[in-house]
Amino acid sequence: MTWGSRARLLFGSGLALIGGLATLTGCSLEPLTCDGCPQDGLAAPVSLHRDGLGIVHIYGATDWDVVYGAGYAQARDRLFEMDLTRRQALGRRAEILGEGAAGEDELIRIIGIPRWGAASAAQMQAEEPEHYALLEAWTAGVNAFIEEVELGSVPLPYGFGPEELDYMPERWAESDGLSVGKLILFGNASQIEFEILASILFRYFGDVTAKLPVITPLVDAFILPPAERPQAGAKELSHHEGPPAERLPLPADAAERLRAFQKRMAPFRPGASNNWALEGRFTETGQPMIAGDPHQGLRSPSLMWAHHMNSYDAGGNLDVAGFAFVGTPGVQLGHNRSIAWTATTAYPDVMDLLDVPYDEDSVTIAGEPIAIEASEETIQVRDGQPRVVTIEEVPGYGVLLPDGLSPLPIVDLGHRLLLRWPGRKATREGSSFLELDLATGLDDFDAAVAKNEIGNFNFLAISAEGLTYRSLPETPLHVNVRDDAPPYRVIDASDPANLWQTMVAQELLPQSRAATRGWLASANNDPFGFTADNSLEGDAFYYGIFFDPGTRAGRIEQELTRLTAEGPVSKADMMALQTDTYSLLADALLPVLLEAHAAVPNDDALAAFRDRPDLDALVTLLDDWDRRMERDSAAALVHHALLWFVTKNVLRDDLGPVFDAVSDQSPIYTLKWALLTVTRAYAAADELMQEGRDLLVMQALDETAAFLVERFGTTDPSAYAWRDFHATRFGSLWGDALASEPVATDGADGTVNVSAAAFLRDGEPVERHLSGSGAIYRFVATLDGDGVPRAELHFPRGNSGEPTSPYFSNNLEDWVEDRYRPLLFRTEEVMAGSEEMVELSP
Repeated sequence: MTWGSRARLLFGSGLALIGGLATLTGCSLEPLTCDGCPQDGLAAPVSLHRDGLGIVHIYGATDWDVVYGAGYAQARDRLFEMDLTRRQALGRRAEILGEGAAGEDELIRIIGIPRWGAASAAQMQAEEPEHYALLEAWTAGVNAFIEEVELGSVPLPYGFGPEELDYMPERWAESDGLSVGKLILFGNASQIEFEILASILFRYFGDVTAKLPVITPLVDAFILPPAERPQAGAKELSHHEGPPAERLPLPADAAERLRAFQKRMAPFRPGASNNWALEGRFTETGQPMIAGDPHQGLRSPSLMWAHHMNSYDAGGNLDVAGFAFVGTPGVQLGHNRSIAWTATTAYPDVMDLLDVPYDEDSVTIAGEPIAIEASEETIQVRDGQPRVVTIEEVPGYGVLLPDGLSPLPIVDLGHRLLLRWPGRKATREGSSFLELDLATGLDDFDAAVAKNEIGNFNFLAISAEGLTYRSLPETPLHVNVRDDAPPYRVIDASDPANLWQTMVAQELLPQSRAATRGWLASANNDPFGFTADNSLEGDAFYYGIFFDPGTRAGRIEQELTRLTAEGPVSKADMMALQTDTYSLLADALLPVLLEAHAAVPNDDALAAFRDRPDLDALVTLLDDWDRRMERDSAAALVHHALLWFVTKNVLRDDLGPVFDAVSDQSPIYTLKWALLTVTRAYAAADELMQEGRDLLVMQALDETAAFLVERFGTTDPSAYAWRDFHATRFGSLWGDALASEPVATDGADGTVNVSAAAFLRDGEPVERHLSGSGAIYRFVATLDGDGVPRAELHFPRGNSGEPTSPYFSNNLEDWVEDRYRPLLFRTEEVMAGSEEMVELSP
């Protein structure tokens, strides 16, 4: 569905200007008209140009006007998605989706997302009225389109119609966009699922976790170079032994409970990402270069929406292009006239779960009873009975989570879990992102990032000055950090030393201008290297442990070290690295396989694998493989199956249903533990491989051969490839019309071009290895001679959320085939590339 078939527009004195621009650039577009359209509050006409990628470029006379136009344009492209996202943030999805959404609504209300989003809006209005005015503008633009829908001037967008969910959109309040933003930042910061699973591991599998290096990365790749990392604390390292070697009995239905828990927590699971930047001394252009590819759930339509706002040409302040999280104003990731920036998810431990004794009226913390402030809210449920949710605030600490949230008991009878998170207050992320859009240099950028108290991001930016890196969310300062009582599990609230009172000083948090090395990279990895020794003690402070195992960061470091040494680095080099599929997991596993295979002739324990030409051929195939997870590679499929059969053989008997839970939630963590074990990276590794390492590996190879025969009738590599098992599928936001068929893609767990999915379900290979997460876009930028960024990108599937639009899935092939297109920015380029134009009038 095109803009032309849906727009309702008024025209005023700006029509001649727009027509003149179209004529000047050779564009034959005619603006659309209508009578009686509700477009109030504009100072002058606003023009909306859509380019071939479906990106909307908004031109107006003032900042207010273009932000209004951006709200209108986002609603026109994504109103149904905006509405579902807002309802999620407000805990109101059950009103239209029914009983199945009520549990999520309950958790949102308890955490307080709508309450604290409204408080953030009130704080912005009181303290930063200039930013609040832009929030008002964006909201007014959204509501202008909704009014057109209400009047019947345009058809209902997909999702609202009687053949779909059959309801009408509601007007937006200024606080709604900030509530959506707080929901997104809560999801990026949430470690509730991690901490509950970690507590289950240590409570029920203490005999295993006492040996397993839960914290240690697989690859020692850390964001900051050694000279820029904090030094160890002054206290003497005093290593504590792990938890007692015990194994509490599991309930018979533990696996079902874990699956239900993970389904409930899936909407709040943080994502991943890559970014890096180089100084101009390393680049082909002589200017800094930057690359970024956020990894999020690949849904249809996308979580992000691309647009460009320009009031600069008419004397305003805004000229910024890039991506917004749908349902929020502004550009959160992209570039303006002076800087280009990207972000990856950071993993500081900003949430605590406290184990608190509870009665109906109070909890006990550090020996003191604290009265609970209880309130009730009602969740309306479509075609069901309303559900009353009780919110139990503990003043000064946090909020009690629902009984039964943990799938297995991790606190004693009469105790509850209490959530502490610095985001449960009015915060300034809305202003922070607007100030990024307006930043004119790296100092402005750094100051804007410093205002984002709950943004768990590694922000990286370039300008003509160079590059900067900042990750500055409020991070609780834990002073009682011991290996036997770590903050990443449920914390005993009876000990006052366990309770943080303040935050880590901002100057200690990750930040750099790359003075030491001239380049920086992040991939959700540990910025400091605190985790390298598998101990929390002796570090400058406790930061967190749930980082990526380092394979993506390690590969990026390898390549940037090589590229900068060979120099100069080109845009093509940056793009090739963004789409790189080389597997460091294979680097770890294949030497172990070759050693085990070489032992077969002489080790009687391996006699069953002698005279097996099928296994010998698979080993030869893997030994000759380039270790790239490409869709047309047979060896990629063999390696992935082998990797998971090894992982299952080494860990599943020890971890039971928790193995399946962790493998489903975050496959790379399970693979990390298995590879640290089979490479004997820690002293007790052989204690988890009682049968013998070589036997477990050869059994896994035998299972790989059986898997190939079952699926493809043969182990002959001419009969299969990675694409025959692995694919990417874009899950529907709602309804079959938005869903996609699986598409063959490159990449796998742990590769820079990540394409992760669970291989096993209840210990058996899945029917199809379908990835639902990956690069939500890929973006590479440098600077022109005048310092203005110039970017190229691709993103799936399209920029419109309307299934009938030509811009709904027009970009999928570029994304799959790694083809980059220019992000049009300079006005003459935008006008020349404009395929559709509409005008909003005062």
